[in-house]
Amino acid sequence: MVISLGEALIDFISQRDMEFKGFPGGSPYNTSVALGRLGVPVQFLGRVSRDMFGQQLAEYLTENGVGTDITLRSDDPSTLSFVNKQSDGQARYAFFSTGSSDKTWPWEEMERAILPGDARIIHFGSISLSQEPCGATLERFLKERCGGLLLSCDPNIRPSLVPDRARYMERFHSLCALSTLVKLSDEDLEWLYPDTPRDEALRGLLERGVSLIALTEGKKGARIVTKSHTVATPLYDLPVADTIGAGDTFHGALLAYFHNRGWFTRETIENLTADQLRELGEYANKAAGINCSRSGANPPTAREMEKNWLT
Repeated sequence: MVISLGEALIDFISQRDMEFKGFPGGSPYNTSVALGRLGVPVQFLGRVSRDMFGQQLAEYLTENGVGTDITLRSDDPSTLSFVNKQSDGQARYAFFSTGSSDKTWPWEEMERAILPGDARIIHFGSISLSQEPCGATLERFLKERCGGLLLSCDPNIRPSLVPDRARYMERFHSLCALSTLVKLSDEDLEWLYPDTPRDEALRGLLERGVSLIALTEGKKGARIVTKSHTVATPLYDLPVADTIGAGDTFHGALLAYFHNRGWFTRETIENLTADQLRELGEYANKAAGINCSRSGANPPTAREMEKNWLT
């Protein structure tokens, strides 16, 4: 089983001018939906409001095969995000999270969370790591309660939500030391290490203890990097509606591939061959490409992944 840990929110996505339409969202939330649609047993560990938005978030998880047995509920309001789609399919974000359920997440509630006995992978991120007190709560939980599990991090950085860069970098590096997999976009990497050449920055993360880095590079596709191999995999080139949820879907597909093959240890990941890494990257790229071919975060199902969409 995979546990997806972090925020759940409502994305209001621009339709035209100042018209917006609401969709369930949040990076770890989207990744859990991607896993559920791919048929992987997954539970969402987040603090979800009991307001009307939170009810929609909880129902959407269930509809997509994501378990909510360990989802925490709160009377605090839901985080809202407004997403303005650009002409190239990229997106700009504005977040409203003051006093929200996932931002005000206290340790006392998290301390009572009981992970299922069959949990093997903990996926965590994204804006939850940059806000307080939720960032401190998640960091403590990962360090104190997740030993023996494969940790997978997607920082999915939103610079406007990082009030203290130095503190964020300290937390990120501390959690990298615990993580087997780190998924990054090229924009994440540029923000994290603006004065460091890309390959040098990747080597630095491997030296900090990360076993595998999955780097998405827009139209270039993705790179899968370990200490032994660097494999480039091309974009699954479908017409793009928008890129919302692309990275989350990519990450979910990576974890689904890990889960379905029983890759649950550092030793296994570090000894993957170049061919295995290439197949992993191609699978994740295909899932992200299908997601981008339709509006919003809309990951493919396992059946959709069996089709060749390029013919």
